[in-house]
Amino acid sequence: MELATNTGDWVLDSFAGSGTTGAVAHKMGRRWIMVELGEHCHTHIIPRLKKVIDGEDQGGISKAVNWKGGGGFRYYRLGPSLIVNDAWGNPVINSEFNAAMLAEAVCKLEGFTFAPDADIYWQQGRSSETDFIYVTTQMMTKEMLAKLSDDVGPKRSLLVCCGAFKGDVGQFENLTVKKIPKAVLQKCEWGHDDYSLAIENLPMRIEEVVPQDTGREATKSGRGGGKKARDEGPTLFDLEGLE
Repeated sequence: MELATNTGDWVLDSFAGSGTTGAVAHKMGRRWIMVELGEHCHTHIIPRLKKVIDGEDQGGISKAVNWKGGGGFRYYRLGPSLIVNDAWGNPVINSEFNAAMLAEAVCKLEGFTFAPDADIYWQQGRSSETDFIYVTTQMMTKEMLAKLSDDVGPKRSLLVCCGAFKGDVGQFENLTVKKIPKAVLQKCEWGHDDYSLAIENLPMRIEEVVPQDTGREATKSGRGGGKKARDEGPTLFDLEGLE
């Protein structure tokens, strides 16, 4: 951990086991993400990290870093796939998702903040003060879309994600209409309950050429020049501006 990271860096352990990586990273001032498929989260990892945070875990590197406790963590359970194949191999919305789960999932995938309005049924999320999203499994008819368009008005816009729709949706200038399966198929892995995700190879770093008069050979940018030398390029967690 000391050789590869600095204080404040992110540490990822996608096979967390008993949670040792997170415990050590936490005590050393690193931020961390751990993933585990089995019941280890409940039987080993969460109890262990609670002791780390409370200062009760004084094993390992605790004395070396004078660990007294502190910090915290969030725990998430991976939800079922939003899209599954039906009996004929067609992508459909998973029946395990209720209306609220579906709306929240689609808001996340479409870049909206999930914020359902208590009074206006079609305001389930927003991306700005005038741009909203409405998620439904219904088939939207021309009449239903016309009513929505009237409610939204000329000064607001609405993204409608539905199970299906009929009619020419282009006639409604303040509405954008998408069929849910098609809208999300390219935005997430689906149909998997294991680790068989599509992993892309990262591009190689461009070699940094040192001027000839120094007498040194060309070296790759990165960790040359000392144990703590760091790459100045974007990292996995530099997500600003990426989709």
